[in-house]
Amino acid sequence: MTRWLMPLLSAVAFSLAVVTGGSARADGPGPSLPEPASTLAAALHCPDNLARSYRWPVLLVPGTGLSGPENWDWSYRPALEAQGFAVCTVDMADLGMGDIQVSAGRIVHAVRTMHEKTGQQVALVGYSQGGLDIRWALKYWPDIRPMVSDVVGLAPANHGADSAAAICQASGACGASIWQMVPGSRLIRAVNNGGETFAGLDYTVIYSRHDGVVIPPRERSSLKAVAGSRVANIELQELCPASQLAHIGFPADGAVFALVLDALLRPGPADASRVSPGVCGTLVPGVSGATAESKATELSNLALSRVFGAPQVKAEPALAGYAAADAPAAPRPPATGNGPAAPATDHLAWNMRGAMAGIGGMLVLTGVACLLTASLARARGRQRPSSM
Repeated sequence: MTRWLMPLLSAVAFSLAVVTGGSARADGPGPSLPEPASTLAAALHCPDNLARSYRWPVLLVPGTGLSGPENWDWSYRPALEAQGFAVCTVDMADLGMGDIQVSAGRIVHAVRTMHEKTGQQVALVGYSQGGLDIRWALKYWPDIRPMVSDVVGLAPANHGADSAAAICQASGACGASIWQMVPGSRLIRAVNNGGETFAGLDYTVIYSRHDGVVIPPRERSSLKAVAGSRVANIELQELCPASQLAHIGFPADGAVFALVLDALLRPGPADASRVSPGVCGTLVPGVSGATAESKATELSNLALSRVFGAPQVKAEPALAGYAAADAPAAPRPPATGNGPAAPATDHLAWNMRGAMAGIGGMLVLTGVACLLTASLARARGRQRPSSM
């Protein structure tokens, strides 16, 4: 399928979704963006030649505790630019520690801006929390859906992360976005209510069974397709059985990058069967082993300092009015013995206790820190620069 046909076909699919009720909000541009234009503009980092690249634009969305340039400027940005893509990065609110509903507005602004400047659809690539941020933007600002070709999540927290529950449970307070990534949070329930994908879009989710942060990986990252969307949930070990890739290693991993390229360059989502196993154990083109190791250490330290140094709040931020109806009433936990069921307001705490139990109660504050930093050991000595 040629690229010039894709905007037309996406627009048709988008129109069909309106007619058939594919989204309750598919007939409008969505709410006003929650930040002023100057803040939105400052958060978007694009090259001067954005409209002159011979391939379409790509927006890179960072993970929790990282700016766009910190996450991407040493790996994906130059590697994708070398492939001819026009690449922008975007900063999330409070470096990903703020309200995800605010961060999503920055993605909306970025997509609109990039589409206007290039006249082409934008491919979205999000790491960790970034994958969830993208999905919130697509759900509540439906005007951007025809402007998007692909949605690629690298270890995305699509259904939260049990490590987030552990952080908040350990101290009774945590950053706004960490609360929102607790499985069962109002934000997680809202974004997944009524369908996890949208017609006309291709979704690729790449996760590793050894992630260590977005856990359990398959359950928390994977997406379910709705009619008219195409979804590939790919465990990295399908392509690279020996891979020990942990969460912090995703931005440097060559096999992950090869799957991303497959999603961007071919119709539909990525297909692991089309990617050579020769990429296993490699790094993103242009990234050396020394750079990968130093960046893993640097990004781990930055993320940890910001996760635990951000303003700590005692409850999840309230849902915006436009989303409140999409968070279904919390199911009442079952009664025990002859006693009454726990009140519905205990649902989030119930999920947090379940998450803690599911990982053996080991992820207290210092334990979460160890998960991130210990992942460096897996990366050291196991990867070689890519020859792609």
